[in-house]
Amino acid sequence: MINIFFLISLIMYLVYSIWKLRKDLHMIQLNSYVTNRFFKWIKQNFVNIIKAKDFLPAFALIPLYFEKIYVFNLIWIACYCFLFLTRGKVQEKKKLVFTNRVKRLFTISILLIILVLSIIYSKVLLSNNLIIPFIFLILLNPLSSIVMLTSNLLITPVEKSINRWFYNDARKKIKQMNRLTVIGITGSFGKTTTKYILNKILSEKYNTLMTPESYNTPMGITKIIRTQLKPTHDIFIAEMGAMQKGDISELCRLVSPKIGLLTAIGEQHLASFGSIENIISTKNELIDSLPDDGIAFFNMDNLYIRELAERVKITSIFYGIESENLRFSAKYIQYTSKGTIFTVCDNNGNEVVFKSKLLGRHNVYNILAATSVACELGMDLMTISHAIKNIIPVPHRLELKNYSQDITLIDDAYNSNPVGSEMALEVLKEMKGNKKILVTPGMIELSDRQYDFNKAFGIKASRICDYIVLVGKRQTFPIQEGLKEENYPIDKIYIANSFNNANQHLQAIVQSGDVVLFENDLPDNYNE
Repeated sequence: MINIFFLISLIMYLVYSIWKLRKDLHMIQLNSYVTNRFFKWIKQNFVNIIKAKDFLPAFALIPLYFEKIYVFNLIWIACYCFLFLTRGKVQEKKKLVFTNRVKRLFTISILLIILVLSIIYSKVLLSNNLIIPFIFLILLNPLSSIVMLTSNLLITPVEKSINRWFYNDARKKIKQMNRLTVIGITGSFGKTTTKYILNKILSEKYNTLMTPESYNTPMGITKIIRTQLKPTHDIFIAEMGAMQKGDISELCRLVSPKIGLLTAIGEQHLASFGSIENIISTKNELIDSLPDDGIAFFNMDNLYIRELAERVKITSIFYGIESENLRFSAKYIQYTSKGTIFTVCDNNGNEVVFKSKLLGRHNVYNILAATSVACELGMDLMTISHAIKNIIPVPHRLELKNYSQDITLIDDAYNSNPVGSEMALEVLKEMKGNKKILVTPGMIELSDRQYDFNKAFGIKASRICDYIVLVGKRQTFPIQEGLKEENYPIDKIYIANSFNNANQHLQAIVQSGDVVLFENDLPDNYNE
């Protein structure tokens, strides 16, 4: 009978442990299954990971010490029932996706816990010394992240083998499609929006396929090639993301692009790259991979790209707004509550007015980039301008929304970088309205320059915004310093502890005619 109670005790422990492991699974997915990144996240969030209530079952050890086994089991079961029923539900901004890899990792983690429980149960059957094994269990539960970290280490060799097979299969498939033109797009920012714009334009004439959403990793692009790319496709547009040197080269070996487009290079993801020089070198891997008859497209208003373009020997096409000797340029840029109006010019003297629902100077660059490629592939400016009219904003990238009937909301919450955030503030400045309100947690992954960039962002915001809602006291400290330096009124600043809290406060202060900018939204693994 005692053994049955012990078994129930261990089952309740397992149920709660599985819930804890699911949370860790979500975090390791947000950290791209990279062991070092997940370990770093654990160190940074250790205080938040260890919950005091997870040690509640320690009270059950008191009757166990006095060999009151039934009482121990009842208290232990009651504690874990209580922990499970009061676990709470955290609203996830980016949901856990149960891919095959996630299922394998989850299974390994659960098996590790079951292995530990089996050892404990055998100890129960063979020994009277039970306190030490159950102390171990109590300590193990708050450290479920270590179980997930161990599971990831164990399964990484298997995952690499599986991924390599899929990668080679996708590479073989794309090599056999001789009539397919592959376009690679990379940059520190702007690549996703440019991809969507280019796909919309080219689909007017060609059968196109693009990598959806932010599918810009080897396995993401591999999946699209193996499941969606057909022999009937004329053009494949691949967005190429990178977190370290060599990432773009790996993607280029996979898709063999003939056309390469560099949207912009900036200080985004400095934390993983280490330096701006590494970012430049990595983005240039796309251009270096192009064949002798390939074509490279460059945003010449970007200093880092301009320096790269001067060294390229293959056919190069330049676009921009301010630079000289451009094939394509834009002028007469105007922002309205309905979007952006500007004129596109080519070096043959042709000029066409473009009307777009997209906001911001950086979207003018994105449209110019897509226009440059489309023209090279045989389309004319007038046809392109008609396609541009119907393009809706990519979600959360300077997307115009109606907060209510008389309130304009600019949603730029997908991510934020020094250049993009400055352009978003410029859009806010140009919009007609009463109060200009900013809601932001600031910028991340900027390494040792993160403080300076966020402080500068605060200084810029102080000159444009009538009210500022900051999300996260610790995260937004540099912005607070920038506001303080500019003597920004304290009563015009609100520091929220979460986006839910920020939204509640916003509803209390926003009024008819106001314009609200949501700039950046940190993923769940950056929650304070």
